[in-house]
Amino acid sequence: MTSAEQEITFRTLDGLHLAGTLVTPAEPHDHAVVLVHGGGVTREEGGFFTRLALGLSDFGLASLRFDLRGHGESEGRQEELTLSAILNDIRVALWHATDATGAANLSLLGTSFTGGITAYYAAKCPDEIFRLVLFNPRLNYKERTIDSRRSWQNDYLTDEAATQLHTQGYLFHSPTLRHGRAIYNEVFWLRTHEVLGEVAAPTLIVHGSKDTFVPVEASRAAVPQFRAPCRLVEIEGAQHGFAVHDDPHYLHPQSQEWQAFVIRTVAEWLTQENR
Repeated sequence: MTSAEQEITFRTLDGLHLAGTLVTPAEPHDHAVVLVHGGGVTREEGGFFTRLALGLSDFGLASLRFDLRGHGESEGRQEELTLSAILNDIRVALWHATDATGAANLSLLGTSFTGGITAYYAAKCPDEIFRLVLFNPRLNYKERTIDSRRSWQNDYLTDEAATQLHTQGYLFHSPTLRHGRAIYNEVFWLRTHEVLGEVAAPTLIVHGSKDTFVPVEASRAAVPQFRAPCRLVEIEGAQHGFAVHDDPHYLHPQSQEWQAFVIRTVAEWLTQENR
């Protein structure tokens, strides 16, 4: 099935312009999916989201993927990114997807760093989200950002790290993701993993069994916390991003096979009458 792909921009509530890609199937459609990439990458997710969008269109699903503020071609500074800002940007992306596609049903997909915040949006805006999909989701932000970091001790930033944060305005969370002071304060209180029971949308979680960045045990523990039906699909042997070890560009045949399976699984689940 052929599809149309369009590069677009849309304006955030606080005045930034975010870059996105809208994919619409050739046949009439009433279901669109907003794809929210992980931290420190772009809306293409190394090519995975590009293939995902085309795979969804083959099943008659429109999609909108966009660069988070401070990422890719979008405006903004990465160190000013906050979870609350992502929530507002998801809000606008959903509006834009509705206007651009006319779809009556909107689903939301978050991956890795944005998994928890997309689940939080679904929990707090139940009337907006038809289905929720989470890829190897980071659900507890404080655990990863504060509790497991040597630069934090007993909820206090160490003197050395505090000096670095004051001097440069950010700390590296990963080689490609910078966190500023705002998000460090935010994660103490915005506890996304505690609202899963409020999610009303049927939810699909897909997680690699060998993920060393976000262990699969976190998703296993999350499933019974959801109020709505929640299905966990484990990709046996897959690392973070459904890839083999040290394959950031997903060039290994096994990585591509796993990702193709994930794309089919998601598309089929989103289009089934009964889940």
